Amino acid sequence: MLIVRKLKEKNTSTINRQRRHLACSSVPVVDMGRTVIAEDGIETYVASLASKKATVVGLLFGQEISAQKSCVIHLARTPDPAIEDEEEESESSLEIQNKNVRKVNSPTEDFDDSLVLDHARQVMRSLPGGITILGVFIVSNTDPFQNPAMNNRIRKLLTSIDVIIGKSSITVRQQLTCERIALHISNTTIKYTCKTLEIDSPLASPKPADWKFVNAAGSPWIELHCTTNVEFFIGLSDSESSGTLRQQLETGIDLYGKAVKQCICLFGGKFSTDLELVDDASTVMGTGKKKSKQQNSEERMKTINVQILIPELEVKQEKQECSSELRFGGQMCIKAYIHGKATVREASQVIREDILRSLWARCDMHCDSLIGEEQRGQPDVKAVLHEPPRRVLAPLPFSPISVSDYLFPGEGPADSLTSLADLLDLGTLLDGDVQDYWEAAAEVNDAELQIQSDSTLLETTISKQNSVAPSSNSRAILLSGLIALLAIVLSYLTLQIFRTN
Repeated sequence: MLIVRKLKEKNTSTINRQRRHLACSSVPVVDMGRTVIAEDGIETYVASLASKKATVVGLLFGQEISAQKSCVIHLARTPDPAIEDEEEESESSLEIQNKNVRKVNSPTEDFDDSLVLDHARQVMRSLPGGITILGVFIVSNTDPFQNPAMNNRIRKLLTSIDVIIGKSSITVRQQLTCERIALHISNTTIKYTCKTLEIDSPLASPKPADWKFVNAAGSPWIELHCTTNVEFFIGLSDSESSGTLRQQLETGIDLYGKAVKQCICLFGGKFSTDLELVDDASTVMGTGKKKSKQQNSEERMKTINVQILIPELEVKQEKQECSSELRFGGQMCIKAYIHGKATVREASQVIREDILRSLWARCDMHCDSLIGEEQRGQPDVKAVLHEPPRRVLAPLPFSPISVSDYLFPGEGPADSLTSLADLLDLGTLLDGDVQDYWEAAAEVNDAELQIQSDSTLLETTISKQNSVAPSSNSRAILLSGLIALLAIVLSYLTLQIFRTN
C-alpha cells in the first residue's frame, strides 16, 4: 500500500514537471538533447587528471534542474584500492603495466567496477539532500562509446549506481528522467564527449548530450537550513532484541522515515501550496515583500530557514509484548540544496531526504565501527548508550554547495580533511574550511543511565516487597487473633474473681 502510493506520487510529480516544462518551452522535447552545465572550475580539475596519461574513472555530482537540463557541481575520481603489503603493490603495478602494454586499445580492462560501486555507496553518506550522483566520467586515450562491449559495461555500472541511489531510506526526491550521464575526456586531445543512457531500456543506444562549462552554474542555489530534534522510541520483541544493532537501527529508521515523509515544512514561517515557488513562499514575515530581483541575480546562494512539523510516531506494539526498548534522542543540523526555480513540493522532498540520509549515514558509520562488538541484548546489561558521529560541513572548490562528513567523539577537523581528500578528492581544503560548529559533541549524561538503573532496581524492590507481603499479612492476622483470645481469657478470669469477692 505504501509502495503503491509512493510510486503514484512519483509518477504524478514527474508528469506535472514535464507538463510545466512543455508549457514553458516552444521547442518539442523529443527533438532536444539533454544539456549538461558544469562549473567552469571543473575544467582545471579535469586537465590535471588528463595530464597523468592514465585511465581515470570517477563520479559526477549534481542535480537535475529539469527534464532536459542537469547541473554538475563536482567531479571526484574513484580512489585507488588500498594495498597493505609492498610486495603485493609491486606485483600489482607490474601486472597493470603488462595489461596496459598488451591491451592498449581495450578500455574495458582499465578499471574495476566494484571499486566504483563502493565509492558510490560511501559518497552517498556525504551528499546533502537534493544532491545526487548523476553519472560517471572516464579519462582515457580511447573513446569507450566506440566499443559496444564498453557501452554495455557503462550501462550496467550506471544501473547498479541507480540501485544504490534509489534506496528508500536515503532518497526521497526521485530523478526526473531515467537517463544517466556518461562523460568521456580524452587525455591526449582533452575532448569532451557526453552522452546519456536510459537505464530502463537495455536496447536503447546512447544519446548525445551538450556539455557546457558555465560560470556560476545553477546559480542562484537555494540552501534550506533547519535544526530538528529527533526524539522517538520503538519497542523490540524477543526476536528483534536478539538481532544485531544494525538490524535494530534499520527497524527504527524505517519507522521514523514514514513519519518524516509525512512531515509539513513551513517556509518563511507559513504554509504554502506544493506548486508555489519556494523563493516566492519565503517572503519576509510581517512585510510581505520579496527580495529584489537585482539582489537575487548577484547572489550565488540564498538561505531559507525552514520549520519542520513531524507527526508523532505510531507505535503499534504493546509494551507487554516488548522485551527491550530502543530510544533515539538528539539534535541534527539539516542542510539541503535546490535550484532557484524549485517548487515547495521539491524543496520539501530534499529536506526530508537530508533528514533520512543524515540519520542513516550516522547509524551506518556507527555500526561499521562496532563490528565484532555489538551488544545482542545481554540480560546483565540494563542500558547501553551509543553515540553516533556528529555532522560537519566542508565547501566544494568550485561551488557554493557544501558536503557533509561525520566525526566520532575525539576526532577533529584534521580527520575530516583526510576523509574528504580520499572520498571526494578535496585535497586543497584547510583546517579552517571544515565547519564543525553546526552540531555540538554529545554530552554523555550518566544521570540518565543511573535513573534507568534506579527505576529498574525500584521495580525489582517493589516486586520483592509484593512477594513478601502475603506472608507478613498472615502473621499479623495470627498475632491479632492471639491477642484477642488472650484478652477474652483475662476478661473471663477477672469477672470470676469479682463475683467470688
